[in-house]
Amino acid sequence: MKNPTNWPLIGMLPALLMNLGPQYYDWMTSILIENGGTFQFIGPWLWLVGGSRRQDSLVTADPRNIEHVLRYNFANYPKGPDFTAIFHDLLGDGIFNADHDLWRLQRKTASLHLNSRSCRDFADATIFSAASRKLLPILRHNSGSSSTVDFQDLMLRFTFDTISIVAFGIDTRCLSPDLPKVPFAAAFETALECTSFRFSTPMMSWKVLRCLGIGWEKNLSNALHEIDAYVQEVVDDRRKAFTSNPDMASDLLTCFLRMEEGNGGTLKAHDDKFLKDVIINILLAGRDTSALALAWFFWLLASHPKVEEKLVQEARHVLLPTNGELPAEHEILHTREKLNQMVYLQAALLESLRLYPSVPTDYKYVMSDDVLPDGNQVRKGQQFIYSIYSMGRMESIWGKDCLLFKPERWLVYNSENSYRLASNVSPFQYTAFNAGPRTCLGKDMAFTLMKVVVSTILLRYSVVCLPGQEKIVPKLCPTLYIKDGLQVRVQPRQPL
Repeated sequence: MKNPTNWPLIGMLPALLMNLGPQYYDWMTSILIENGGTFQFIGPWLWLVGGSRRQDSLVTADPRNIEHVLRYNFANYPKGPDFTAIFHDLLGDGIFNADHDLWRLQRKTASLHLNSRSCRDFADATIFSAASRKLLPILRHNSGSSSTVDFQDLMLRFTFDTISIVAFGIDTRCLSPDLPKVPFAAAFETALECTSFRFSTPMMSWKVLRCLGIGWEKNLSNALHEIDAYVQEVVDDRRKAFTSNPDMASDLLTCFLRMEEGNGGTLKAHDDKFLKDVIINILLAGRDTSALALAWFFWLLASHPKVEEKLVQEARHVLLPTNGELPAEHEILHTREKLNQMVYLQAALLESLRLYPSVPTDYKYVMSDDVLPDGNQVRKGQQFIYSIYSMGRMESIWGKDCLLFKPERWLVYNSENSYRLASNVSPFQYTAFNAGPRTCLGKDMAFTLMKVVVSTILLRYSVVCLPGQEKIVPKLCPTLYIKDGLQVRVQPRQPL
């Protein structure tokens, strides 16, 4: 792959615009491979109009550079004003779009709650119950040779329902056998997709489109109205419950309601705008990431029957009684101890996220001039981009078989039938859950949810992709949606 042509005045913008689509992530990966893992993207001079500082970007998949930015020189690489402006209409001042004290305050509050025993136990119970009492009836209702299901949509419903209960104490009731339409979910996906267009557009241009209410900015505005109406209902519900009983069992949103004013008095926990920002950011973290990871995971399983067979065997060995009989559908099989025994499943999920990370790209702003470990220089005001998607496809990190779906790469074999997870993989070469101070707080909960969903499904059903689904592609979006969803048929698994 040749490097993009650097044209006078407009830089490499034409090549970027030509590849803004499903091919974008592979296009960027090929350029990074061609350039040894790091590439300087030269933008058009027009991007300076309106005060934008995004005329140049450094794009990398080099773990040395990523560790430098996310760990050793963290303070020099915040989200920055451009990223914040692009996402502000959707994410506001929430944790994913915040820097400095505002970010620290939210992270501290979320960390104290998510790391508590009561939160973990409540989250586990919610996930276990949702899998057995909500997900399985839907699969049974839609199983058979004539029924088809959009598996990505089903997983988004499951994570939306569970995270709403865990974080806000609200049951969305979107997990019923007839799979009712969820206007908020459709609006959320539209908002993410429209927001992603801003990255390839001069700031002045998308701001003009927003002001005029035309193009994708009109679609974004309509989606934001739908989102705002939903989250306002959530805020009103929790505030009412909190007012009537301040000592009630805490969900995450209630923890923010209890939070005192911070950040010099400019941040108020009881301000509707702040609470709505908290909700939207939590939903982005808890709904999209796990759901999309599961959709890509089951797509990979469809073409790797040997991996699926090993996962079924492990699930049967760990979860079923010695006679191998499946219990009643509504009975809960999982415990935290049993989930920890499912080592091959953990390896398979890690491997799937290596190839298809839920957040494919991350962005940082350069506060001061710096020299990266690979010798590349970055300037104040430049954008630093690291491609998590590309990192999973680099031979320099994962070897010549980097494109293969191979859970065994995560295992250390003690004997022929005994293995444990490898512990020598740096978080800076595997950044599916970020790394450094911004490491994902919900990583443990995400793996719990994914393990429960996968094992629950595989014990009773096979997920078969419909013809034409062999070549699916990602949607260009901040999170890695499958374009047009994943159409599958759910078939009862043959008993032992």
